[in-house]
Amino acid sequence: MNYKKLPEYFLRYILVFFVLGVVFLEPINVRAKEAETLQDLKNDLADLKQQKKENEQKEQYTKSEISKKRAEIEQANKDIANAKNEIEIAKAEIEEYNERIEELNKQTEDLMIFYQIMNGNNAYMEFITDSSSLTEMIMRSDAIKELSNYNQENLVELEELINKNEELQVDLIEKQADLKDQIASLEVKINDLENNLDGIYDITESIDDKITYVSEQIKYYEDIGCKDSDILSVCEGSIGYNSTWLKPLVKAYVSSAYGYRSFNGGSFHNGIDLAGISEGTPIYSIGTGVVRAVRNAKKIKETTGQKSCGGNLIYIEYNILGKTYTATYAHVLDIYVSVGDKVTSSTIIATVGGGARTWGWDIKGKCTTGTHLHFQLSEGVNTSVSTASAYSVEPPGYPNKGVWFYSRTQWFA
Repeated sequence: MNYKKLPEYFLRYILVFFVLGVVFLEPINVRAKEAETLQDLKNDLADLKQQKKENEQKEQYTKSEISKKRAEIEQANKDIANAKNEIEIAKAEIEEYNERIEELNKQTEDLMIFYQIMNGNNAYMEFITDSSSLTEMIMRSDAIKELSNYNQENLVELEELINKNEELQVDLIEKQADLKDQIASLEVKINDLENNLDGIYDITESIDDKITYVSEQIKYYEDIGCKDSDILSVCEGSIGYNSTWLKPLVKAYVSSAYGYRSFNGGSFHNGIDLAGISEGTPIYSIGTGVVRAVRNAKKIKETTGQKSCGGNLIYIEYNILGKTYTATYAHVLDIYVSVGDKVTSSTIIATVGGGARTWGWDIKGKCTTGTHLHFQLSEGVNTSVSTASAYSVEPPGYPNKGVWFYSRTQWFA
């Protein structure tokens, strides 16, 4: 043996080992980062169920608060209606009192004219002396004075009533304005409460969806013989390897690209929308992988009556060029796969939806405005919209917005 060449041989062995380590160990490390045991999944399920319980309590309290605020608004509206009615009554009374004041004014004026005329031509004395007795004469004399005094007292009383009514009108108008402000404030509170209620859930998935996803994954791993302490990636084995990127449709154009967009209030679009095709168009798996989660929104609508933003969803895990990704296919019409299914690039996993045929369970306008496939890519294993969005990446090889592609292999730099 040539001992002088030992350092050279040793260096070669080290280099070979390093290269092999990079080639063979990197995918394993990437996969291992995503791996968890079956017991971990069961713990996740328990956490989700506890979260659901807490959410239900929050939801019940929030709905109760909303009901209270709505009742307060209803009462405030009734108070406004009553105030308006009282104002109208007060206006009518004021008008009636004004007519009476005018009438009493006329009577008093006539009486005073009569009184003055009688004083001026002694007719007043004749009116008094024409009495059959002293008592009648006194009564006639006093009657004129009393009638005049009575009119004056009535006028004062009526003027006081008018002042009170005018004050009442002002008070009622102020009360009406206060009630309107109160209603506006309550509506803001209701809106905040409803936003809090919506905030209990993810944007497009409920806690029940997540519980279903994890429950189906647990069943899948148990069915293939995994034990609670088993590392899932080891128990399941390889999910396949893809050396290239394929598209889920044979042809389409990009109607909405990845990134910020003005549509929907300037939100960030975590995927791309592929349109220009009809509902029912086949959707292919972008490669070899395994189905991790499925949401059958149509079935949910039939059983619970609830629509789902995003409609039918499919999550598939892939290993592409040694890295783990999860692809999300949303707004699909027909679902042809189940959790745990192994798929290849030739597998038709679903058909395109998003249009009128899916509006029975997918929310029209807010979540979909027409036929298209929402295709989203995220790094790692992500089986919920929130995590998929958090780790989303731009799908490579797609054209710009408004541009068509005409094959699953067509590549755009």
